[in-house]
Amino acid sequence: MADHAAYYDQVAELYDTVVQLDFDIPFFLEEAQHAGGQVLELMSGSGRVSLRLIEAGIPLTCVDFSAGLLAILQRKLDARGLCAELHHMDVRDLALGRAFDMIFIPFHSFPEVLDLEDEQRVLRRVAEHLADGGRFICTLHNPPVRLQAVDRPYELWLERPLPDGAGTVMLWGVQQYDAKREIVTVQEFFEVYDPANVMRARHRVQLQFRVLTCDQFEAMAADAGFAVEALYGNYDRSNFDPAASPFMIYLLRRT
Repeated sequence: MADHAAYYDQVAELYDTVVQLDFDIPFFLEEAQHAGGQVLELMSGSGRVSLRLIEAGIPLTCVDFSAGLLAILQRKLDARGLCAELHHMDVRDLALGRAFDMIFIPFHSFPEVLDLEDEQRVLRRVAEHLADGGRFICTLHNPPVRLQAVDRPYELWLERPLPDGAGTVMLWGVQQYDAKREIVTVQEFFEVYDPANVMRARHRVQLQFRVLTCDQFEAMAADAGFAVEALYGNYDRSNFDPAASPFMIYLLRRT
């Protein structure tokens, strides 16, 4: 986890340029509004989802272990005149001293807690922070679909303009799967070019995540005191298809 924090801190200023997805935001906004109370977002990053919820009046608390990403989220809040409670904290050591009506981990980030015992520890911490009748939403990749993208040659993943005409960022990468450890290692190379197309910086960073099956996750969730209320295969609430759904979106309640 410490290595992952270093990864995100290294690329914090580029993160919003390369990650511009919003397909999951309507889902989380609807769930948060339905919760009708205090909401906790774990592994919130620079606020890709957080801002939209805060702008909608959701009382949101955000936790992340990257100081760099949280600093960016705070700048966004300040620029918009918004407020939220931000905590620089490792989710394995979650300790906020109160309960929430909804807790969620967006963007399939939970498996970045690589060790199975640590993942179990996170689930127990979440259960301790969930109010009676509250929901925990955990989003995961569906292994058969996600693994189709690994073990390919090194390639250009995207090219995006930097804000204010400052140039361009190109993201190259390669992913490798260790089936014995059930770990995917992602090597990413960020190249930053000025408006004259001269490279000004190159960052090589590594990220890893565990490939979790339904059976593995559900066994851990049950051990932590959760029952599965729903399992969706995508953010349109479609039924989960083990062979074809891109995601495993779990809605859990404490037993």
